[in-house]
Amino acid sequence: MVSLHVAKDCKSIISKNIIFYRKNLNLTQSQLAEKLKYSDKAISKWERGEAVPDIVVLKLLAEIFGIDLDTLCSEHCLGKSKPSHWKKHLIIALMSMGAVWAVATTVYVICSMIWADFPYFWMAFIYALPCSAIVLIVFNALWGKHIFALILVSILIWTTALSLFLSTPLSNNFLLFILAIPLQVLALLAFFLLLYTKSKSKQRKKV
Repeated sequence: MVSLHVAKDCKSIISKNIIFYRKNLNLTQSQLAEKLKYSDKAISKWERGEAVPDIVVLKLLAEIFGIDLDTLCSEHCLGKSKPSHWKKHLIIALMSMGAVWAVATTVYVICSMIWADFPYFWMAFIYALPCSAIVLIVFNALWGKHIFALILVSILIWTTALSLFLSTPLSNNFLLFILAIPLQVLALLAFFLLLYTKSKSKQRKKV
């Protein structure tokens, strides 16, 4: 009877940990199943405590979650603090964006020293805006949330329009901002379509 109770406790602990760390990475059951090469039904069973993954799968889960196997299988206070991997992700993203601005600054300084009479090297900092947005979009696709993707895509659209506006000496270059409007609308529609698809997917799983 004692061993049976221990087994139930172990299932409960592992199931809670899988749910917590999966949600902390913003992964659906289907996405986690795809990473493990398992079905989402298996993930659902594990999270309901109806079954426990074998040791090989537990090790893979721990690697995906960025924790050790002991943490995955141990009871601890969930929800009070997130695992530290998000800090690492944030630092990597900020360092990459910082590299973009370092390149822009280098271009500005060197070119201004060599061609002092040319007054437009400050545009390097304007071009760094859409480049930074692209870098953050890539990292957000790996680790971030959909709402951040919408914000970053919007920033990319309008900073690209600004860059082209300042770079184009045409009298009607303001039309570039009008061109950005339908692109922004498309980004919003894509975002709401994604939310709708996720909502439908959750409803099917509940059924």
